[in-house]
Amino acid sequence: MREYENYESYDYDRLTEGSNIQIDHTIYVTETDMSDLISKPISEIRAMREESVTKEKTAFEKVRQTAQDWEKQAAVTRQFDRAIEYLKVPEVSHTSNKWVKAKDEFDYNRISNKVYKMSYRIYERSSYRTDAKKYDVRWDIYTNRPQSQNSYKVAGQERVCNTREEAEKYIQGRIKAYSHLFTEISPPIPKEYEKSFMVHGQLLPGYTTETMQKAKETEKTAENPSVRKELASLKVQEKYTAPQKHSKIRSAPELE
Repeated sequence: MREYENYESYDYDRLTEGSNIQIDHTIYVTETDMSDLISKPISEIRAMREESVTKEKTAFEKVRQTAQDWEKQAAVTRQFDRAIEYLKVPEVSHTSNKWVKAKDEFDYNRISNKVYKMSYRIYERSSYRTDAKKYDVRWDIYTNRPQSQNSYKVAGQERVCNTREEAEKYIQGRIKAYSHLFTEISPPIPKEYEKSFMVHGQLLPGYTTETMQKAKETEKTAENPSVRKELASLKVQEKYTAPQKHSKIRSAPELE
């Protein structure tokens, strides 16, 4: 609160750099001597009030213009913030396409690279009424990145098996079916998963998308014709540059 001659002012001004401003001012007029003012005709007071309102609106527009100036500068600040956020993203940890046993209470087996991570576990349980055992198999594949909330689920399933052999056979089949995802440390990223590896629309360093890879291959093909095309071109050149053989034409019978 600030106190003045005939009013008190309360403000709630806040700035969040690169994001938001709040300018909130409220005044409360204190008890003052109005004898000079109320001695005037009401029409004159109304005219004076309109003049004051006009000045108030002019001041308000100046505040609005200043707020627009802030908007432009805040957008610049926000770009700096985004660049810093992008550069602060740590490189994701992975197992280099090797299966490892998780060191936690859930006993998961995991494999991962810079793009994908797969995990599974086989949980043995027994019925409290009988000695029969069941084996719960759970597996899933997600995109791999530091911010797990931005990971996409690629595949996954749960199944109940009657024997451990059945459970092992099932999970080995799933591992084989998705083994192509774990042959490179940083495999090309399919278009549907690109956003998982972007920050503010920018692809994180060390990654290649399938779209980028195809464009690179197309460019390489355009710059380096295939051997087949080169051979075909050489055959055409040989056809037109090889000397022609002319057969001997006799004009008259030869005498013996």
